[in-house]
Amino acid sequence: MGHMISYQCEKCRIIRIEHVGVGMLGVGSELCACYHCHRYVLKKLKRSTNFEEAVLRCPYCRKTIEAIDHGDSCPICASPIDAEPIGFWD
Repeated sequence: MGHMISYQCEKCRIIRIEHVGVGMLGVGSELCACYHCHRYVLKKLKRSTNFEEAVLRCPYCRKTIEAIDHGDSCPICASPIDAEPIGFWD
């Protein structure tokens, strides 16, 4: 089961609602930040992938990226991001 999460940056006025995690079909996604390119990157996941140990790379610059969590900084303006769970998906 995955989560629906609202990501918000007050300074950039960006609001993204993403369905993150892996659902019953074994596929899903995770919203990541590339601080080198200053972009948000949505990475696809498969159930067979151990997300905690996977090395995720930006498709634009190939630098290592990490999933966004509450309190992380915005890749565009470096302000704190509010990541609030708003529901579940399957």
